[in-house]
Amino acid sequence: MSVLGTLVARAEAASGEETAYRRESARRIEALERARAFAYRRLNLLKKVAETAIGEPDAKAAADARIAAAFIEIGWIGDSLAELDEKGREAEAQFRPVAEAIGIGNEQRMIQALADFETWFMQRFGRDFCSVFDRYVPDTPKVDF
Repeated sequence: MSVLGTLVARAEAASGEETAYRRESARRIEALERARAFAYRRLNLLKKVAETAIGEPDAKAAADARIAAAFIEIGWIGDSLAELDEKGREAEAQFRPVAEAIGIGNEQRMIQALADFETWFMQRFGRDFCSVFDRYVPDTPKVDF
């Protein structure tokens, strides 16, 4: 092989390595972005849920209000748990331990209950729970009058 042939091969190999690295970097950044987005979605949802029914003396009514707040935030119901279908009732039963743990202020129990709920959701629906917040927003043309 000539000197120029060797240099061409080395240049092409370096280019291939760079391309592979850029692809891997893009995948890693995308995974980190998704993890950050999901962490903030959890935070914002649980903050909303925790702010609901403060001071409600009836534990069941408080848990119901927290579940309703979560499901309204997600967009699963308009304003009442009575709107839930069969899958919604199943989700309500699975989310109830989260709402109850928030009510008693047990952080470890709440974190575990949320992890259990997210595991159940993944097994039941085949996707991450936090993906329910993904919303398609169609492009709309800007119209000037």
